[in-house]
Amino acid sequence: MRDKEATRKTILDIGKKMFIEKGYEHSFLRDIAKESGVTTGAIYGHYKDKDALFTDIVSPVIDGLKKTLSNMQDEYRSIDNEQLNRDPMKLNSYDPMIDYIYDHHDEFILLLKCAHETSMKDWFEDFIKTETTASQSYAEKWKEAGILKSDIDVRFIEIVSSSYFRSIFEAIEKGMKREETKRLVRLLSIYYTGGWKALAGYSALAE
Repeated sequence: MRDKEATRKTILDIGKKMFIEKGYEHSFLRDIAKESGVTTGAIYGHYKDKDALFTDIVSPVIDGLKKTLSNMQDEYRSIDNEQLNRDPMKLNSYDPMIDYIYDHHDEFILLLKCAHETSMKDWFEDFIKTETTASQSYAEKWKEAGILKSDIDVRFIEIVSSSYFRSIFEAIEKGMKREETKRLVRLLSIYYTGGWKALAGYSALAE
């Protein structure tokens, strides 16, 4: 008898391939089952429907992206106030995040092109909520260090975070290569960091 986990992996691989080639709407479990070498009944033993299969393909990479960003953010959080005042605009490299995305390129392309048809349609908004919470902690750290003189509205932080990450994913969806995207992200980081610096210097604008 075929190993159950090996069968599931085959279904995942074939499902991913078919979703990429045909899109979500035109991919069917019966075709995925046939190409996977299992019966349609067998595939239902693993997944109740097409949406469940899609979710199993993409959910792990979203969790992995959040973990990668969390590790990067921990490095920034470890900076003490004295260091922060010497270099408040210290730029962390986003290369680990870009490498993670390109190492799981197919899954992210599926999220960008197909997720709106599935129960994962809100994945980006959920991701931005996580990122907004992290950015709030940065702002609080700046305030504690005396760099930022007033509170920044959470809605503003959410909009800025959304704009930043939409730019990154747009580059990926448009087919930019890994190193091209890394260069773009470095430029975006300088651009957005300059905006934060302006807010720190002119905190009355945030009142």
